[in-house]
Amino acid sequence: MHLPLNKPGFYFFVFGGVMVQYNIHYIVKKNSYAESSRLKWSKKNRGTHSLLIIAGLVLLITGLFCFKRSDFIFLLIPGIITLMYSLPLLPLANKKRLKDFGILKIITLVMIWTVITVWLPVHEFSYTDKSFFLIFIRRFIFLFALCLVFDIRDIEIDTKENIRTIPIIIGIKKTHILDYILLCVFILLTIIQYLQTPGIGHLNAMIVSAAATFFMIEYIKKNKSDIAYLACIDGMMLLQALLVIIGSI
Repeated sequence: MHLPLNKPGFYFFVFGGVMVQYNIHYIVKKNSYAESSRLKWSKKNRGTHSLLIIAGLVLLITGLFCFKRSDFIFLLIPGIITLMYSLPLLPLANKKRLKDFGILKIITLVMIWTVITVWLPVHEFSYTDKSFFLIFIRRFIFLFALCLVFDIRDIEIDTKENIRTIPIIIGIKKTHILDYILLCVFILLTIIQYLQTPGIGHLNAMIVSAAATFFMIEYIKKNKSDIAYLACIDGMMLLQALLVIIGSI
């Protein structure tokens, strides 16, 4: 968007928030694949999780000082929703977390990530250009495609817990097809943005990241380890960022 970088406190806030949320998530998480080395590690290292939560809170609170008081309400809402994703805070009988609701689970996760990585960095600049809305929608679609892969991975557990995710509703094969359709829409939106605000480096970055994601989805079908998912699927977010940086040089 050709905007300046945010204040350092902004990055402290986002990084600290991620540290807090994901470590809380794995402290309270009690079930996963039996062969999950990550869950076994979490059970043996609760103290490490606690230290990381404290470190994350320090960064998060430090980062808050870079925001205006009027921003706090907008920060509080996604913060509460994020905690409700993992913690049993809903006043319901059987399902007390947002992640217990299949469709709501993926929409919540994707929307929070989209708001934090697209809206939050630019809101202080009052940025309302058409490219912002295209980037917001495109990021939502890209993250939705990545989260679908994790829903496929968790299909056994979600079935046992009666969590109706998209792969459970339409099947794994159709979910993969949906993933590829989403990547095609992602590329289409990228082309539309390029026609409105030309930038060949940005265009190449998005197309390459979409192609890489397609091949990683194909790769993950045969390699289902934790490391493969973290590197090949979650890693696509990092790859896309690096490609944008390279394309901007």
